[in-house]
Amino acid sequence: MMPVALLHQCAPRVAAVTMAAIVQQESGGNPLALHDNTSGQSYRPATLFEAVGLARRLIAAGHSIDMGIAQINSGNLPSLHLGVQQVFDPCRNLWAAQAILLRGWRQSGGSLRGALSAYNTGNTGSAVGARYAAGVFWQAGVVMPGIPGGKLARWTQGTIVVSNADLQPVRAVPTWTPQASPLPPVGGGLAAKW
Repeated sequence: MMPVALLHQCAPRVAAVTMAAIVQQESGGNPLALHDNTSGQSYRPATLFEAVGLARRLIAAGHSIDMGIAQINSGNLPSLHLGVQQVFDPCRNLWAAQAILLRGWRQSGGSLRGALSAYNTGNTGSAVGARYAAGVFWQAGVVMPGIPGGKLARWTQGTIVVSNADLQPVRAVPTWTPQASPLPPVGGGLAAKW
């Protein structure tokens, strides 16, 4: 199954661009990815058998681990009614990711950044979660939104002179492109094009 179809089929209540960005941030699309939060070590098992065996050993040793394509934490398995082998199934993993993200959405009062923070940390307002949310937005091609009503600082309007003779002076030309952000500019939300 194509990845986009998998997203639509297995996590239909979350926009595909959002879930794709979470997956990219978490595992890069590797359905057997495993991260040990206790030791800080990441693993890339070659087979499902290897991934399940390693995960079970780490959990039995009391480690907190993240598993599969969307890196579902071992602490979430009981509430999701999933076993270790099931969580390595990409569709079930995405379904679980959807459930966790929607729980965070409700906790945060409908804030995507808060929901992403909760997805990563269990807390809608943590600094670590905010950095994670920014990373997911970046994976989706969304850079920090512009300041509403803001204008580019004066220094961006001039020429930048560098001391290296091999480099030519540069003039930044602010533009908005769909590649920079799928969101249209609002009040100065511009990207510099060099």
